[in-house]
Amino acid sequence: MPDTDIWTIINQDEFYKQFLGNAEGVKSDAITQSLAVADQLKKLTEGITLLDKELQGQVLANHEDLLSQATWVEKLESVLSVMQTHVQCLLSAVERLRTKIIEPFNKIELQTVMLSRLHATSDLLRRVARIQHLSRRIGAQMQGSNPDITKAAQSLNELTHLSEDVDFSGLEVLEEDQHSIRNYRIEIERQAKLLLTQGMQTQNSSQIEMAVQVFYNLGSLEIIVTHILETAEKNIKQSIKEALDLQMLSQTSGIDSIKSRGGPGRAAMPSPGNTANFRSRLWTALEHLFDTSIYLECCQVELLQKVLTKKLKGDSGILSQNMTCYIHLISEEKRYLSANLWKAINELLSHELAQAAQGSMFVKQALEGEYPKFLRLYLDMCKRIQTIGNNTDHTETSLIRGIEQESGQNTYSINREVVSQFENAYLSRSVSRLLDPVQLMFSGDAVPPHEEVDSLIRTITSELSVSLVDASLSRTVAKNISKTVRLFCLKCEQMIITDGEATQVIDSCTPGQILNVSIANLLHYLNRQVGRVTANMKSSLSSEAANIIHESLCNTDKLIQNIATPLLASISDAIEAIILTMHNEDYSMSGDVPESDINVASKKSDATQCSLYMKELQGFTSRTVSNYLAPFHNQDLIMKCSIPVACRCIELFVNHACLVRPLGDGGRIKLAADFNQMEVAVAPLCRQTSELSRQYRMLRSLRPLLFLTPEKVAESPVLGDVIPYSLVLLSMFSHGPSELLSPHQSANWSVSRFSQWLDSHPSERERLDLMGGALERYQQSVRQRGGTTFHAVYPVMITLLERGMSYAANNNDKK
Repeated sequence: MPDTDIWTIINQDEFYKQFLGNAEGVKSDAITQSLAVADQLKKLTEGITLLDKELQGQVLANHEDLLSQATWVEKLESVLSVMQTHVQCLLSAVERLRTKIIEPFNKIELQTVMLSRLHATSDLLRRVARIQHLSRRIGAQMQGSNPDITKAAQSLNELTHLSEDVDFSGLEVLEEDQHSIRNYRIEIERQAKLLLTQGMQTQNSSQIEMAVQVFYNLGSLEIIVTHILETAEKNIKQSIKEALDLQMLSQTSGIDSIKSRGGPGRAAMPSPGNTANFRSRLWTALEHLFDTSIYLECCQVELLQKVLTKKLKGDSGILSQNMTCYIHLISEEKRYLSANLWKAINELLSHELAQAAQGSMFVKQALEGEYPKFLRLYLDMCKRIQTIGNNTDHTETSLIRGIEQESGQNTYSINREVVSQFENAYLSRSVSRLLDPVQLMFSGDAVPPHEEVDSLIRTITSELSVSLVDASLSRTVAKNISKTVRLFCLKCEQMIITDGEATQVIDSCTPGQILNVSIANLLHYLNRQVGRVTANMKSSLSSEAANIIHESLCNTDKLIQNIATPLLASISDAIEAIILTMHNEDYSMSGDVPESDINVASKKSDATQCSLYMKELQGFTSRTVSNYLAPFHNQDLIMKCSIPVACRCIELFVNHACLVRPLGDGGRIKLAADFNQMEVAVAPLCRQTSELSRQYRMLRSLRPLLFLTPEKVAESPVLGDVIPYSLVLLSMFSHGPSELLSPHQSANWSVSRFSQWLDSHPSERERLDLMGGALERYQQSVRQRGGTTFHAVYPVMITLLERGMSYAANNNDKK
């Protein structure tokens, strides 16, 4: 039976299939349980029989291949036997070779050990000989009353190198030398410390440099530098504690000290009568602390750092050729001696001062109440320490500056944490001293007198003068003064009268107006006095603090301006009402003077020829200035605010003068007199009429045009730049017939409404468009009635209108 048939039978039979690897466990269990045991045995027997038959068939079919493979197995066994023989021979040869090599190797190894021991012994003997020689040299160098510790330290340095990685224990020949060397080292270190201490106390850089060289040779430079810093910090801490010791500050001399002495462990507290003495002793102690104790320690450490920045010296005492300095041999975090000491000083001051303030109310009150004095002592100490080093040469200074730049800090910069706790309390009291008088002086309904303002000025002067010790403190105090001035302005603003009583300009001054003037004068007085204080302190007061105060004083001018502005607005409205009455005047009369003498007559016009409204206007401006504006003390500001009123007055007069119709030759002379008297009318509102600039030039330039023909007016060079084309066109309507209506008549407006329209339309283009509409209406009326010619003034006006439009367009393009 072929393989495929047997495989197919097994694969298709459910019972046989369970013996294959891919049969499912649940299904095979079900098939096994469905057959009886006898049936299962029968099936198994049949399957085994099939497999036996298949195996026999495979052996019969492939018996030649099986025989060939059995033959090759026998050959492989013989080959392996030959290889085993060869391996045994190789192992024998290797053993013989090993026997020949190992004996010479052992001899060589023994000789090598002997040679290394000879070298070690020779090196040890050389070191011992050199140590004995150096020991004798050190003994010679340390003899006498003035031993050379620098050279002795160099010898010790060499001894240290000779002893590195070598154990001399057990060498009797060196025991005496080693004992001597240890004694010499102790003596050299003692003398070097003494020399360093003396050099730092006497500020002798030569002694310090010699001691530094000794410690460098001894290899203990970093240790001694660290010790010096620790000692300096300890001394400063002790000095601070002594300066703030409450018991020492409270002690009195003689019998009083014995009587006031309390029990053991009990601190003596200053009595109320001795508070002044306590503060005096406290400030004396603090002054000694800053000016002597801390300053001297900083000077000593600074001098030590300057010596450390010098280049190393060799064994012969000559400077090394490389750029290595003593300071570079110290670890980086300990390299910045002055900066580290200054940081420690600030931390100690901050901690000890805070602790002293917490422990004693008297100390706290003294430091907070007289904070500027404490700050001055601290700043003076910083400035004195910063001046150290001015006598050093350029090389040392550059090295020190390089070290400071590497540390990223300015060595003796002011640390605000030391003074911040007392500064905040002092500033709190300072702002209270400044604001409380303002609150008190405005507690009533009346305007405060100048005496109370003078008291406030004295307080401002005192606070500002004591703050000059520090720019930061003066800047903060200036901000407090600024708050005071703003509060003063706020209180004044709350008192200002703003109803109609404050803006009337008909009767005499009302109580509300008098009150407002008093407030404005009080503000001006404060401004002037504070400004005088800052001017007197200009040389010592920082520009930033002065600017802060100046900005706050600007509020007083703004408030005065706010008081005067409504009053000036009422004056301006009254002036406009007076100028409107000019249209009630008769300007149509013909003059008795010939046309050739018109200019002469106009020059002779005086106040007797001017109109009644102009006389009223002159009287009104003179009265309002004297009654309402003159009481203000800040006349510079009042005049500055009055200039727009004067300009407005001239502008209104010129606009309405050009509207006058009909206008005869006699009326022109009368109107020219009004032009002259207008300068008199606005004179009280300004110091000089030249301050009115454009309006005044327009007033002076328009008056001569009253007597010129339209053709000559059109040729005038003042048109456009000085006198607007729209204003000249408006004046030419008076030269035309009654059919040529003025712009406001053409629009059926009143003169008052037309004046308001001019105010709301300052654009020259819009005004010319309105004039052009009136001219177009005249043209249509002439054509409607069948007329063939226009009035002689019409072509001139059309030409001026076109020129005005072109001029306005060019000005807009430039803008």
